Amino acid sequence: MSIRSRILEIHDELPTAERRLADVVLGHLDTIALYSANELAERARVSGATAVRFFRRLGFASFNEFRLEGRGQIEDGAPLERLNAGSLSDDLSRFVAGDARNIAATFDTLPPEQVDSFVAQALAARHVWVVGYRNGQILASYAQSLLQQLRSDVRQLVGTQPHVSEVMAEIETGDLAIVMDFRRRSVLLPKIVSHLRSEAVALAFITDGLEPPLMRRGEIAFTVQTSGAGLFDSHAATLSLVNYLANRLARAAEGTVARKLDRIEAIHRSFRDLRTE
Repeated sequence: MSIRSRILEIHDELPTAERRLADVVLGHLDTIALYSANELAERARVSGATAVRFFRRLGFASFNEFRLEGRGQIEDGAPLERLNAGSLSDDLSRFVAGDARNIAATFDTLPPEQVDSFVAQALAARHVWVVGYRNGQILASYAQSLLQQLRSDVRQLVGTQPHVSEVMAEIETGDLAIVMDFRRRSVLLPKIVSHLRSEAVALAFITDGLEPPLMRRGEIAFTVQTSGAGLFDSHAATLSLVNYLANRLARAAEGTVARKLDRIEAIHRSFRDLRTE
């Protein structure tokens, strides 16, 4: 039985603290070699003793034994690999339960101080840039669509390297960049992040934690759970997190946001472009 299957089999019966650790481990199985037991425990906000009990409950004498077995079960998230593995399911309840578990685990480990930092940066920045490729591009578009209703100068960095290079010439110190960083990342993304740092841009990462991390200590980072029951990773938790962050930003600047939303609605009424019946 795979480590993922072992954890899922006992997940609902775990004590609360061990369940938080289980959710963190599930979100980092593909890069488990990059973490120590203490780092995983810190991410889950549990004690070292809790971590020891959890790994023993899974049948391992130590974390190192767990990590060694985990290395042999790594998959890179390629849909073809999952298809060839023959482990796909069309059981609707598995998809619903998996997405619900991802959302709960993401918010259970959401660091409130990081949310506060994100809101402060998003309010202070002259421009907000959102960047992502592959799955991250769709999620970056969603983030931009919400944030541009709340404040001005929200732009998406998207396209080929020549196009992105031209657009990035407008970036200035003090801007905020939201980086969607998920596994099977584009080779262009680390180059963009490096340039943003060179311009002293504040960075906020939304990541699945399944690639070697681009973020540095002190930068804003949110880890989302993306385990998928089927062919593809699930980003239900990512969408929910983006929605929540936008709501927190709206609450923090309620008066300004209300005025902008009022202007948006006035334009819709003028254009009569939305059905109201």
